[in-house]
Amino acid sequence: MQAYLKLDHIDKTFTRGNATTEVLKDINLTIEKGEYVSIIGHSGCGKSTLLNIVAGLTGATNGGVLLENREVNAPGPDRAVVFQNHSLLPWLTVYENVKLGVDKVFAKTKSRAERDAG
Repeated sequence: MQAYLKLDHIDKTFTRGNATTEVLKDINLTIEKGEYVSIIGHSGCGKSTLLNIVAGLTGATNGGVLLENREVNAPGPDRAVVFQNHSLLPWLTVYENVKLGVDKVFAKTKSRAERDAG
């Protein structure tokens, strides 16, 4: 059986001027369909960077991500990151915040009923 999501030897470094910071090194993870996984760690340890790589929002320096055996190398409507900071609209419910993105991505291809069905 093939993994639903596979992170294969992910490295990520950021360079600013002459300074290079290694944020992730040799991350390997296999997740089966229907499995729930939590990524925990202290502030600044690379959790959000890893999720951004999985979502295709930023590229890995080395290694790669496979989702259903297809390479993730750009954002797509089949995955997303919901940030827990001020980019959420506090006057909306969680559902309404998520629905904003769903409506934006699928407005032309799915009916309102299909978008609301989840």
